[in-house]
Amino acid sequence: MTSEKIGVFNVGHSAFDAVGHSAFDAKDKSMTTQKNAPPTSVWSPLTEPAFRIFWGGMSLSTAAFWMQNIAVTWLMKSWTDSDPVMVSLVQTALFLPVMVLSLPAGSIADKFDRRRLLMISQVAMMLAPLSIAVLALMNIESPVALLACTALLAVGNALKLPCQSALLPALIDKDRLPFAVSLFSMAINGGRIIGPGLAGALLPLVGAMALFLGNSMIYLLYVLILWRLPIITTQQHNNTSSFIKGLVDLKDWVVITPSYATILLRGGLYFCAWATILAVVPLIADSAADFGILYGVFGAGAITGASLYGYSSRLGTRSSAVTVAIMLHAACIFMLSFADTFIVQAVLMALVGSASFFVMTTLQVSAQLQLPDKIRGRGLALMTTVFMGATALSSPIWGSLADALTADMALRIAGGASAIFALLLAGRRIEPPSAVSPH
Repeated sequence: MTSEKIGVFNVGHSAFDAVGHSAFDAKDKSMTTQKNAPPTSVWSPLTEPAFRIFWGGMSLSTAAFWMQNIAVTWLMKSWTDSDPVMVSLVQTALFLPVMVLSLPAGSIADKFDRRRLLMISQVAMMLAPLSIAVLALMNIESPVALLACTALLAVGNALKLPCQSALLPALIDKDRLPFAVSLFSMAINGGRIIGPGLAGALLPLVGAMALFLGNSMIYLLYVLILWRLPIITTQQHNNTSSFIKGLVDLKDWVVITPSYATILLRGGLYFCAWATILAVVPLIADSAADFGILYGVFGAGAITGASLYGYSSRLGTRSSAVTVAIMLHAACIFMLSFADTFIVQAVLMALVGSASFFVMTTLQVSAQLQLPDKIRGRGLALMTTVFMGATALSSPIWGSLADALTADMALRIAGGASAIFALLLAGRRIEPPSAVSPH
């Protein structure tokens, strides 16, 4: 990476400057033209060492976060004799701090060194699974302590998310930024889906405590990766501006960018129904093995969705693709409540994983391609606030419905409501009118 890495975001730079110097000396003109052409492979950002190691560390950290979510959920189910409300409160403890702290964290990400802030966040996240492991070792089955440790993990995650996302453009040139965003979204959203799958597969084999200890080591590894990250600088903006002024700037931009506002609206409503995956679905699992298999195939579905994303994303606009994927997700959640065999449940969970990956990735790509870098941290933090807030606030509602009615009825209500909202908002675009490429 050259010292002009940040400068390639200036509009006036040529395509050759954006791509960087060719790795090989070309002898003939046709070869030179081919080498200077914009990259076409989604994997091309991985040729950049700084991005490659950052992407690897971030992928591991994200997967660990979601693995821990599943382990804590199962532990809460075991400690409370499957109390629906207590199980759903795990998601509230996990996402409510993110909702409250994301915007301040996004403002901080726009003011200070993002790499150092990321390292601090990982240290905080490392302490949470270690604390839970200590509880397990001491045979202290305290649901309140479990929720408190989960909230500590969430505080670190709230700082991590905007810093991590906002650091991305400093690691890659502009021509490869859309591909980098796709890979970034693949890791973030894939970890959100594959992580539960891995936890589900490992939980009955190694136990919850081993997962907690393993997660703490992953967070430590990410700290070491960030420490050695070969990045020249992180971009900082408005170092003297107040937090309120930063929010006003963000609000002004959202007002003139209806496509981004639509991302927030559609994503927020989607995550209200998505919360049932972690708040209600665990209640239909009869054993740790069944629990593990369901989330294992959920992750397998995400991998399938990732492998097909490049092809399927070209079949229409991002707006239409999100509508189709949300409808598929809603239908599967609804049908899951009628599934009377474990095989049917597993198939539906695989489809849910595939649809979830597509929705989350498409929304993330759409937002990253619109946000100006000077407010990128705050813009991504606002997305996190809305999406995680929807999950945190809706989870106890689904838990209460499952307690008052049944888990099946809660899934039916969530699936039906999600489908209705998807159809009502199908005409609202998540990409700017000027966008000519579907993805």
